[in-house]
Amino acid sequence: RDRRRSMFEKGFIQEILQDRLKDANLEVTHVDEAEEDDLFPEKGGSAVWKPGLGKAKLANTYRMEPARKFQTRPVQQRCEEIMGEAFGAATYEPAACRDLACKVADDILGFAKEQGFGRYRYVVRIIVGQKRGQSVRVASRAVWDTEKDNFISLTIENSSLFAVATVYALYLE
Repeated sequence: RDRRRSMFEKGFIQEILQDRLKDANLEVTHVDEAEEDDLFPEKGGSAVWKPGLGKAKLANTYRMEPARKFQTRPVQQRCEEIMGEAFGAATYEPAACRDLACKVADDILGFAKEQGFGRYRYVVRIIVGQKRGQSVRVASRAVWDTEKDNFISLTIENSSLFAVATVYALYLE
C-alpha cells in the first residue's frame, strides 16, 4: 500500500502547484528551488512564478488596505507646476489645447506613478475651454471608498482659457 506524501516533503508543493497550473493559460517553465523561505512568503521569501509568457505572476497577498496611503500634497504641488508651465501663457486654440492637455495628463500620470503608492490606479482628466465671460461647472460621479481612494482637483486660468485638472487615485484590492 502506497503511503500518502506529506506536503512538507521536498518538491511536493512544486508538484501540486504545477498540477494546478496545467489547465491555466500560462505554462510554468521554471519554479524556484524549494527553500523554506520560498514556501512561506510572509517570512520574507519570494513567491514569484516565472511563466512562459515572460510576465511574472505574483502570489496573492490578500492585503485589503494600502501599505502607504495616497498623499495629495506632493502630487498637487507638481500638478500646479506642470499646469502653470503648460497653460500659464497659452492662448486658446482647440487643436493645440487638445494636444497640450494630452501631454500634461501624461506628465501628471507619470509623476503620480513615480511616487510609489502601491496598488493605486490613476485617472487624470483635463478639461480646457475658451474664456468668454461664461461660468462653468465641472462635476463627476464615481463609486468611492472614502478610506482608501482620494483625488486632487486644480484650476488654472489666464486671459484666454481655463483648464481644470482632476487626478483620481483609486486603490485596487
